[in-house]
Amino acid sequence: MKFKAAAVQVTSTARVSNNLTKCRQLVEEAASAGAKVIGLPENFSFMGSEAEKKNLLGQIEEETNAFLQETAKDLGIYLLGGGFPTKAPTGKVYNTAVIRDPEGKEVFRYHKAHLFNAVVGDGFNYSESNSTESGGKVPDVIQTEYGKISSAICYDLRFPELFRALSEKGVELCFLPAAFTVPTGEAHWHVLLRARAIENFMYVLAPGQTGVHDPHGNRKTFGHSLIISPWGEILDEINAEEGFVIAEIDLQKLSEIRNQLPSLNHRLF
Repeated sequence: MKFKAAAVQVTSTARVSNNLTKCRQLVEEAASAGAKVIGLPENFSFMGSEAEKKNLLGQIEEETNAFLQETAKDLGIYLLGGGFPTKAPTGKVYNTAVIRDPEGKEVFRYHKAHLFNAVVGDGFNYSESNSTESGGKVPDVIQTEYGKISSAICYDLRFPELFRALSEKGVELCFLPAAFTVPTGEAHWHVLLRARAIENFMYVLAPGQTGVHDPHGNRKTFGHSLIISPWGEILDEINAEEGFVIAEIDLQKLSEIRNQLPSLNHRLF
């Protein structure tokens, strides 16, 4: 089976309505180009300060869920919202990815497991766990007419055991929505994504944030959204501009690769 899938790249800010308008435009363009499965990046509907997030949480969650439902149904696509804040019972938030089916129904929900606490040399000390609760679980894999689909989120990329767990669940196409920093993106983005695709023989679609996200030019992200084949080939990539990448997903080719080089069956540990 063959179909087209796309990953959208945007520069989100703290303005929810503006972000969703831009996302709608790009998703419509990708769908018009033939994409049946489309992913949006982490923080697609809101990328602002922790104080703003706390104050706007109800609005962000309500408007984002409505947007995903309406857009997926209007365009008849599977649509991933690659990470937005939802209320957690602890008083913190979850960083939540949701997939809606072509009828607008929610068929996948995942709370980011690995939280980004790091100093990477871009002037920020990242402490995601201060405000965000880990979901603590491996994502589900959903069966669709376009194969078995799942998603992790951003920093999860650095933990190969999560993707091996998805492989054991039969995943064929995995999203990795992200808001990668520029220093880590330049050093690690491509090699980590290609490694996850190759070692698990799966398609990887990585929709990313890009550019400058605040008026002072402080928060910057790497961009370079891309789609990778199970053989590790970069099928499409965008640089720093807003837009989308699109490529043909060939599940028959995926099956052939897994049969020709059955390394997943040769594991000893």
